[in-house]
Amino acid sequence: MDDPERVRKLVEGHLEISRRAAAMIYPRVRGYLEFEELVSLANAGLTEAASRFDPSRGASFATFAWYRVHGSILDGLRRATNLPRRTWAKLVALRAASDYLENRGEREAAATRGGAAAPDGAAALTAIRDAMSAIRTMYVTSLESLREDQGFDPGGETPAIVERLDTGRLGARLREAIERLPERERELVKKHYWEGKNLLEAGAELGISKSWASRLHAQAVERLRAIVDG
Repeated sequence: MDDPERVRKLVEGHLEISRRAAAMIYPRVRGYLEFEELVSLANAGLTEAASRFDPSRGASFATFAWYRVHGSILDGLRRATNLPRRTWAKLVALRAASDYLENRGEREAAATRGGAAAPDGAAALTAIRDAMSAIRTMYVTSLESLREDQGFDPGGETPAIVERLDTGRLGARLREAIERLPERERELVKKHYWEGKNLLEAGAELGISKSWASRLHAQAVERLRAIVDG
């Protein structure tokens, strides 16, 4: 069992993470929740992160906690509010991006512990470019989930990140690509984007752990990136 005093000190020493995460999301949901409500959701995630943190895995607590704080806010929003569809699409993509980047960070930390050099120079720029491409893929997927599931047409509302894409043609290609994913990746993508479930919930429904769901999600995103970037 975790040492309560250790957990308390970690939380108290990192409360600014909660406020920063809340400040990042608040402009998207202003008018639906108060800022301090987001901070409260974030603090719940911070406490969970403190109770689960294992320093031997290589990541700093601030990095480890950041993703869980974001996830806690977004899970709270999903349960507590009735957000506009486009706003919800952005938040689904943000949650997916956080999950993806957390998994990527864990893979890179494991590689470094195994003796691989940390990326720098051109390798670091390539990693950033690949991550940004993956995030765009997740946002397009979240928009497509609304189009297919709720008849939402993003025409006229499409943000700059996809404004130059033929979203109708891309959506058809993306749906086809999702159907070609391995079965578990396909079901995970649908639960994560279409149903808005987090990876812990989606993984539980598929009978797999959260860490395995995280790996499957990252694999699926990397398969779909070629469709969005093509």
